[in-house]
Amino acid sequence: MKNLLENTETQKKFDGLGNDMFSVIPGISNAKDAPIVDASSLDQESFYKNWVLPNKACLIKGAIKHWPAINKFKEPEYWLSVCEDFDITVYPHMNYNMGERQSQDSEDISFHGAIKRLFSNEDYILSIPSEKVEEGNNFSELIKDTPGFSFLSGLMKPRMYDQRRFFMYRRAATAWHYHNIDETLMCQINGGKKVAILPPDIPDPKYVNDFLMNEHYLEGKKLKENLDLKPMIAHVEEGDALYIPPYWYHAVVPMDGEVGFTYAYCWKSPLFKFGEFSNYFVRRLYKDGFWPLKNTSLIMPFLGFYTGFLYTIIKIKRLFVRAA
Repeated sequence: MKNLLENTETQKKFDGLGNDMFSVIPGISNAKDAPIVDASSLDQESFYKNWVLPNKACLIKGAIKHWPAINKFKEPEYWLSVCEDFDITVYPHMNYNMGERQSQDSEDISFHGAIKRLFSNEDYILSIPSEKVEEGNNFSELIKDTPGFSFLSGLMKPRMYDQRRFFMYRRAATAWHYHNIDETLMCQINGGKKVAILPPDIPDPKYVNDFLMNEHYLEGKKLKENLDLKPMIAHVEEGDALYIPPYWYHAVVPMDGEVGFTYAYCWKSPLFKFGEFSNYFVRRLYKDGFWPLKNTSLIMPFLGFYTGFLYTIIKIKRLFVRAA
């Protein structure tokens, strides 16, 4: 099969590739480039001051260019040698939000079989999404080949997401979604990806969230044309990492038809980020955590009071800094 992003052998349908995923956003043709920072000029203090604490996304060039994985992951023999032959689920389509849609046509096959199939380019789209990497599991050998970042301590664990997970794919896009807890570095080990991102302060957030999260664009529906969502585009190339803060909607599309490997690295967000109650996504976090009643319901009011207090203190400090 040719190494293409467009499937010319069958009638074109929405597969997330090309402009499919981005065209659902009004004004996407006028999107600005995401801010770019060179990893060599970044340390943890400046990373937090300029990006993490203000909750601003950025593309970090060369963030993982020192990882041995960049060369090793390209070889199927590497995977066959460091991983046992366990069962794994593969998907012949893009990565969806909705479970029923995602499970459609999935297959449980051996991991070694999946690797051979992925590298032989048998499928137009093949996805092995969000596999956890940790000590003692099937992918623990990958840790030594993905050794961390010069601008971020590896001691900060995430609150909800796995600290490390990876995505193996060929031509598999990922639907619009956001992370409501934890910071994320989307690290591009092999292949390139084009990512569209939306800031948290979008207009009519409840309507936009319902449309994107429930994938109504797959039903032929469209967002209101007058919405100014201020989209940005990041071209994440091999060796780069895209910093994706909480509450930033994003969609991910491969830039080529090569075998791709993406590594998501997560760590806990500063608590005050859960206290900005003027933000729809923060309010949604508490609503979902409280109702229907569950284990987290008891702590949500106390967490809200505490983080709201922290956010107020941070906001006051920023006002004094600006006035100085």
